[in-house]
Amino acid sequence: MTIRQQFRMLRRRLPLALLTLILVLLPGCVPDQDYTPVITEFQRSAATLAQSFQTLLANANTVEYDHYIDTRAFDHAQLTPSEIDSRAVITPAELKLRSDSVLALAKYTAALATLAEGKEEAKVEYDANAASTSFATLATDAQTAASTHHLISTTADYAGPISGAAGAAGAILGLIERHRSHEEIRKSIEKNDPAMTELFNLLGTESRAIYERQKSTLSAQGVLLFTDYNREVNQPVPDKDYLLQLSERIKQFRRNQALVAQSDPAPAMASFKKAHDALVAVILAPKNTKPQSLAELVASVKSFAAEVEPLSSGVPATSTAH
Repeated sequence: MTIRQQFRMLRRRLPLALLTLILVLLPGCVPDQDYTPVITEFQRSAATLAQSFQTLLANANTVEYDHYIDTRAFDHAQLTPSEIDSRAVITPAELKLRSDSVLALAKYTAALATLAEGKEEAKVEYDANAASTSFATLATDAQTAASTHHLISTTADYAGPISGAAGAAGAILGLIERHRSHEEIRKSIEKNDPAMTELFNLLGTESRAIYERQKSTLSAQGVLLFTDYNREVNQPVPDKDYLLQLSERIKQFRRNQALVAQSDPAPAMASFKKAHDALVAVILAPKNTKPQSLAELVASVKSFAAEVEPLSSGVPATSTAH
């Protein structure tokens, strides 16, 4: 009886734990690696990154609003709602495009993980279909965003990288959905997956620029608060109630400043790409180097999770506005 026949007979009769032990003992047999915990951690971290990134981007507008209000108050100038709204740096559509880009990349990577882990055919097809749908929607949204009003100049730049990523994902995922051979899928991944790099890089570069602007604007807001406070203190008869209000706002500013200091998304974006690349490396690796590739994947996903964790609490929940 061959080893394969022994395996089939044992699989019908024995519980999983005992089967695993016997597989280890059978000559030349090595049990398949279980990627499930690693992929679950990756998906959880990707979802957290998308949500945190969305919160950071939404807060970028709030910081701009607050700073403008403080500036007008400092100059004793009038304010109108339309003037405040005009200080926005990102539209809701632009915000959604970026968070959806993160989610689409995560779904695509998860689909590759399902394939690599050797899940049942229905699960592989389901994940591939979900990733295909996500990228198709993203590509349409990117074209719309590029042709309509936008506040961030790089919004127009998203159409190209998203189109390239969607095309690459479509080629790979289409083969998976059509149940083509693993070797054919592997060659398609090797050829097409590099197109994802441009979208990963754009997200990382832009997120860092938006973060730096937010940090700078928040710092300028602090300058106004301290100037207001010190100016009132130097009045012949300082208004104690006003000083108390300013002191509370300065305390909140300091809390927000500490939160923003740990909310830079760029390292998490870089780790996101590294985890994706590590998974691709597992799929493409020759059999004799797969254990090493898997170890690198585990390390990359853990690093990604560590970078994402502080982001969930690193965005101010309240403002320092008047």
